[in-house]
Amino acid sequence: MPRTTRRHAAWLELVGDILQGQPTARQFPHAQVADLLLESFDAACCSLNVVDDAWVDHVVGGWPVGFLPTTPPSGALIDASTHPLIRWYAVTGDSAPQVLGRVPRAVAGPRMRAAWSAFARPFGITHQLALPVRVGRGVEAYVVSRPDDDYDDADADLAALVRPALAALVGQHRVLHDVPERRYDRVRDRHLTEREFAVLTLLGAGHTAQAIARRLDTSPRTVHKHLEHLYRKLGVRDRLMAVQRARDAGLLATPAAPIGRDTATTSGRCTRRPERAPPSGAPTPESQHTRCAGGRPRSADAGTAAPWR
Repeated sequence: MPRTTRRHAAWLELVGDILQGQPTARQFPHAQVADLLLESFDAACCSLNVVDDAWVDHVVGGWPVGFLPTTPPSGALIDASTHPLIRWYAVTGDSAPQVLGRVPRAVAGPRMRAAWSAFARPFGITHQLALPVRVGRGVEAYVVSRPDDDYDDADADLAALVRPALAALVGQHRVLHDVPERRYDRVRDRHLTEREFAVLTLLGAGHTAQAIARRLDTSPRTVHKHLEHLYRKLGVRDRLMAVQRARDAGLLATPAAPIGRDTATTSGRCTRRPERAPPSGAPTPESQHTRCAGGRPRSADAGTAAPWR
């Protein structure tokens, strides 16, 4: 079997096992994903990076374990806006994979590249490929690194195929990671897949098919197919009946009682931090600076980026 075919088959197997497998309370398989990324891209190391709304780059996981320090030897976390890849996502707001060496000079000039190279070279990092799973209100991405050969078109093409699968896995895990473990037994009794349970959970939260598709990084058409399966397994004909049947069966939490008009409440306010643009050296129109961590106009629910569990 050709190597490219083996890589595709391995990713299909992983995605199928998680998306269509039986629902279970589990941690996200970071190590399994990292091992497959290392093999797929012939990388020396893989890291999970989270850039928060203060532009600090946190390495929240690294594989092989111990290959990379979680903080630089100096103990200081660098300003992530000086990383050419992060700056690329800041300026463009694009969620597609990107190769470090392909970031245009108009975005990251020679001085920035040289500074980053001097910082990263002691760690055996020369070439990098980022596969973001979230861009906006911060950046969250798997990054695979090599010391020698750069990533080529074949690597970029594979990354374009892998990234949506990663985003789908992450989106589903985020939907379900707070579900009480006791609820999974009832879900399995109904023979729901983990993907169907994620769709049902979002349906119970009042999301439309379009909103569910965005949360799970899939298409509305695919969501409607999942809904058809859910209706059949629950013995209902529409979303309202599905949600009610699921609540009666203990598959969904019972909604909290509405707050009365005369009930005193405290309105949650977002205290906006001073917006921080990337450093000079690239085109910086206001419309571009509002595309990244701490730069996009922040809604009331905006906050510091945090890795998923």
